Amino acid sequence: MGGCYSGSYSYSDYSEPKREPAKPAWQTTMQKSVKKFFKENDVSELVIAHNSFFGTNKAGFIDVLLKDRGVSEAPKEFPEIEYEVKFSITPLPSAKGTKEPSVQQYLNAFNFPATNTARFLKDPIDSIAEGTNHFFGEDGDEKLVVIEKGGKNYIKEKSQPLELKTDVQFGQIVMKRTESRHSATMEEILSKVAEVQKTNGVYQGNIRKEKGDIFVLDTNDGRIYSFTVTRAHLSGDSSKIQRQLEMEYAGHVPGFSAFVENDEEQIVSGMVDLAKYVAVLYNNAPVANGWKMQLELTNQRKYDFVREK
Repeated sequence: MGGCYSGSYSYSDYSEPKREPAKPAWQTTMQKSVKKFFKENDVSELVIAHNSFFGTNKAGFIDVLLKDRGVSEAPKEFPEIEYEVKFSITPLPSAKGTKEPSVQQYLNAFNFPATNTARFLKDPIDSIAEGTNHFFGEDGDEKLVVIEKGGKNYIKEKSQPLELKTDVQFGQIVMKRTESRHSATMEEILSKVAEVQKTNGVYQGNIRKEKGDIFVLDTNDGRIYSFTVTRAHLSGDSSKIQRQLEMEYAGHVPGFSAFVENDEEQIVSGMVDLAKYVAVLYNNAPVANGWKMQLELTNQRKYDFVREK
């Protein structure tokens, strides 16, 4: 008789239908809150998604938001322009004589609590690198930077500061410059150096630069800021060290209702707000090993630091 169940079937004759693995609970909660945020613009939902994600993961929350919006890379208005705010970091040593904290430990000191009304959320990608920067220029005019990092060479060029087209209060703390950077062969570097020398640019010196990056998301308009701690050691004088916190506009996550495209005033306003937040919460804050840090706004470039020798 056909069509009847029979216990004579062996297990090898039967296979379970394939099923998609169940999503972890944190992922379900996160995706639900992300969708709700972009529908209702409720920051508390974005914070729930953030906290759900970081309950299991160490980094990459902004990437999750970008993928939800259907983009693989954060769109950035004015890609040829750098908008940056800098703080000098003055380390306050421990009374116990412990070693100065690492760049990673300085980054860890900026924790950005993810409360229900958080204005800024941290994505701790904790990218740590070290390289050597060589500077060429004429007096105060920086003309060229040649970078050795990770076994590769790069050329970086920045303009003098440009005028901001905004009336944002305290907007003058934001430095605006054109910037270009790309990998380069030795032949390209030599050609570029020769070109700079024809315009009276001379070699000013070099630094060994420690660098650590995280990213910060503005929950108001979806703009992303790189948040970088650098420690530059002057070649030939180990006692000369420049420590800085550098915050730079790095693009945005599409879909935030307050976002206004190509609005320099909104970019500058957001950076000023971030600077205020950092200055209030983290000046004189503990870092690690009993050390603390003092923060002060600065516009000193690495080029200026090298020339001070």
